[in-house]
Amino acid sequence: MNTFLIFLHVAAAILLLGPVVVATSMFPRQVAEAQAGGEEATGRASVLHRITKTYGMLSLLVPLLGGAVLAFDWDTYKSNYWFHTAIVLSVIGWAILLAMVIPQQRKMMGTIGALPPAEADPSDVTGKFEKSKAKATAGAGIFNLLWMLVLILMFLPDPS
Repeated sequence: MNTFLIFLHVAAAILLLGPVVVATSMFPRQVAEAQAGGEEATGRASVLHRITKTYGMLSLLVPLLGGAVLAFDWDTYKSNYWFHTAIVLSVIGWAILLAMVIPQQRKMMGTIGALPPAEADPSDVTGKFEKSKAKATAGAGIFNLLWMLVLILMFLPDPS
């Protein structure tokens, strides 16, 4: 059972986090091009924003499956503080995605008028587009760095 859970955990990390990492990195440039008047860039920014939102929410499965692996084989992992640190970093990364990256992306999409009318809200507009872009870029960089650290921590040998 544990091997199957590890497989699901790794597969979820690849299939769910990979697209989010790429989409968050590409979004700021595309939305800046869209603001400058590029119609194709508006479409690309819209797709990248949807990928970030959808896959970002689904990526919660990664730490949940990791927690299941930990719970099913507690004796093996209870003293491995690399895994415990990785769990904390993944939760921080996910919080940054939800609290910083996605809201800034939404504000920029609202500013360029690219949100679907059913989802559009007057509060989803920013008067400081460059500042929102900088926040989204910084959040994406931190999010991506944290997941790279998590990856490294997962493969370090047991310190005990």
